[in-house]
Amino acid sequence: MKKFLFSTTALAVAGALTFGSDANAAAKPIVIGVGGFMNAEFGWGDNQSSFETGGSSATTTSNKRAAFNTVQDSEIYFTGSSELDNGVTVSITVQLEADQAANAGSHIDESYMKLTGGFGDIRLGSTTGSNSVLKHVAPGVGPHPRLGGADNYISVPAAATRASNSTDASSSGDANKIVYISPVAGGLRIGVSFTPSNDSVNPSPVTGGNAAVDSEVFEAALSFETEVGTSSVKADVGFEHRDNATQALRGGINLGVGGVTLGGSILVRNDQDNARKSTATSLKGHAYDLGATYAMGAYTFGITRAFGSQVDATAAGQTADDEQSKWSAGVSYALDTGVTLTASHHYAKYTDGAVGADTDNNKGHALIGQINVSF
Repeated sequence: MKKFLFSTTALAVAGALTFGSDANAAAKPIVIGVGGFMNAEFGWGDNQSSFETGGSSATTTSNKRAAFNTVQDSEIYFTGSSELDNGVTVSITVQLEADQAANAGSHIDESYMKLTGGFGDIRLGSTTGSNSVLKHVAPGVGPHPRLGGADNYISVPAAATRASNSTDASSSGDANKIVYISPVAGGLRIGVSFTPSNDSVNPSPVTGGNAAVDSEVFEAALSFETEVGTSSVKADVGFEHRDNATQALRGGINLGVGGVTLGGSILVRNDQDNARKSTATSLKGHAYDLGATYAMGAYTFGITRAFGSQVDATAAGQTADDEQSKWSAGVSYALDTGVTLTASHHYAKYTDGAVGADTDNNKGHALIGQINVSF
């Protein structure tokens, strides 16, 4: 399958860049434009008292966190494109992380080149894979519970962090990769991508023997989207294979009728290492999300549910599941072009399947407000 991806991509790139001797001169130089978003968030959270105190009011240590918190999430996009003489468009995208707290590692999020034409598009560089490009998930308003939701206000116990609500079959993240997305035919699109190393390193990855520290990741997805009047159907299925680690299958669907959108997605992830499946390091798990939104003029109302579990192991060697269960309900108001206000309520419950200590389990509520600006 990887050989097929390599050969297909190579042929597509060669075909895309084939032009006459004067085509290079005819192409206009790329002009860089600036865009992005800035989200200012503030909220109040409440955590289970037994988690914060460890079950004893006399304890000298505590997991207690302040009730009020502010969070900033901002990115600046540098984009540019140029159309070649043969009609192929070459574009570049660089996404700059603009928040100080998020910049402890790298200031750059995605950075990639894209070739677009009648053949579809080819993406080369640090970017998300085909499964993320073509996915559909539960609709929602405010911080989505499948992506953390109220985790900045409701503490996630260290013993329960193995579980995830995410239904993404895209463990390659933004590591350097090759992505191909086909043109739309009858509402259908296919996408494939290959990531040589999930660690996003330039040297050829070490993937064999006892010294193997990197994983190759292959993704494939099929998406279908159609609209009839004010109704729409959007759906996808995706597969991921990560060497020496996991295989994952996901699916998602959104149904729209007028201002109402219903939808959800599901992920099943299997561990390829039989000896690891029944241990505390097992990678086997599943997740799903469900949601509904209703748009009425400048207002949008929504409710979303997300759940995820991953196999853990008890001290007696029995398997159990770490779980994350979350709900959110919110409303947004489009104040102006590119400016949206949101308010949402969240509930989260975290359960450690292997250990029943008070500090290994938590639940709580959060009320979150946001000002979202896109430019």
